[in-house]
Amino acid sequence: MPRFNYESIIGAPANLVFDWHHDPAAIEKLTPPWEPVKVVGTPASIDETGSRTTLELSMFGVMRLHWVAEHRNYKPGKSFQDVQISGPFASWCHTHAVEAIDDNSCLYKDSIDYQLPLGRLGELFGGWFVRRKLKKMFCYRHQRVKQECEGLAAANNHGNGASGGIKQ
Repeated sequence: MPRFNYESIIGAPANLVFDWHHDPAAIEKLTPPWEPVKVVGTPASIDETGSRTTLELSMFGVMRLHWVAEHRNYKPGKSFQDVQISGPFASWCHTHAVEAIDDNSCLYKDSIDYQLPLGRLGELFGGWFVRRKLKKMFCYRHQRVKQECEGLAAANNHGNGASGGIKQ
């Protein structure tokens, strides 16, 4: 099963970065402006195991598809998962995790285990495209979280506002 990983160092306390994901607007903030995605209804709370968020995707500019993700394995201040119930992938499990480096910075990690539809054929013809799209999307997402959380830390005087680098 393919796995995609993306990590960043954020100059903000781990609990602040993790708690940022509780904001119902977080999913919309994390969606790059070039992606034809919208949240259908109210986003589910990440700490309610079994709660679901539905996204509407526009595929190739014409086809509309609903992607339903269920929240699982919530570990306060540490991690949670979004698992696809229905959507464009054969399977999808996205783990969001935060690890403290010190009081004022953390390692922010996304790990996705996924399978494309059509098995090996899907991977052969679409694997490169999906990997490229995920890299671009998570670069955007990590920059957004970094910007927002470092700003919050500076405003709340939680950290020194130091800038962290992105690791891949």
